[in-house]
Amino acid sequence: MEKFAQESAVAAGLPLSNFEFIQAVGEAIPLNDASVDAVVGTLVLCSVKEVGQTLQEVKRVLKPGGLYLFVEHVAAKDGTILRLLQSALDPLQQTVADGCHLSRDTGKEILQAGFSSVDLSMAFLSNALIINPHVYGIASK
Repeated sequence: MEKFAQESAVAAGLPLSNFEFIQAVGEAIPLNDASVDAVVGTLVLCSVKEVGQTLQEVKRVLKPGGLYLFVEHVAAKDGTILRLLQSALDPLQQTVADGCHLSRDTGKEILQAGFSSVDLSMAFLSNALIINPHVYGIASK
């Protein structure tokens, strides 16, 4: 992932000296309190062990007014065939996809994490099959 990010930065004309790449778990981000302007998370919360703790860490490292920009896949609506499939395939998905959970209600967790505001939208991706729907948005500290 780091290599892809570096290549993308170079392609965009951004100096690599502007970036610091850190490998860590979401539940224990190795940054100081209120030290960053933004956190970007793309398809991360499906694989962390503790979603709530990870979101608290995101809030902790954000400066006042800082932004959390996110895209996450979430569980389908209860009672749907898609949700039934997600629940049935969840154990296999966790095994083959680095701990990814198909049936987490991540959007609800983001809304309840205590951000000062959350602008959350939902989309269905036609090529994502059972990894639908997705939520995306911006949360402010």
